Amino acid sequence: MKSRLIDVALTCALAGLLAGCSVYDSVSSYIGSDSASKCPDAAILANTASLPAFNPSAEGDPSGVIYTIAMTDVSSRCSYDKSERTADTRLKIELRAQRPPGAGEVNYRVPYYVAVTSGGELLDKKLFWLEFTFPAGAVTTDAEEVIESEVVKFAKDKMPYDYHFLVGFQLTKAQLEYNKKMGQYAP
Repeated sequence: MKSRLIDVALTCALAGLLAGCSVYDSVSSYIGSDSASKCPDAAILANTASLPAFNPSAEGDPSGVIYTIAMTDVSSRCSYDKSERTADTRLKIELRAQRPPGAGEVNYRVPYYVAVTSGGELLDKKLFWLEFTFPAGAVTTDAEEVIESEVVKFAKDKMPYDYHFLVGFQLTKAQLEYNKKMGQYAP
């Protein structure tokens, strides 16, 4: 697992494409006795682990934050098919959102990505949308996002564990700069 984390850290060379550098979290679980040591792992990129949503008139200003949502955990499990040279992976992302007190019920929709890397190279990146709700009067809410199937077809000279899933929010430049300025690399 430690060598896989080092390989994931090398993926930070892709900062321009993913808008992040350091790994925040890496938690993986696997199914199938033969699969346990062969599946891709999953990690949250620190720079994109938190999404601050701003009032449009105060973008980048801490007083203009309407809410913040953060990825708090990611886990994966997969089924490994040696003959097909595929790993079909299920990802579960846990999130927590916070906002100032006193607001009514409201729904939000935020973009996030799932990227596949190997050897420090970005192989694929998909965008998804997460919808979540703050109940009336709530200042925090938890959410869970499950991606049932992400199939990695691995090259003849590689194994599934040579691949990594990286997740994070698709941030605007202002959101990324705010996270850097506020030191919000971890929720």
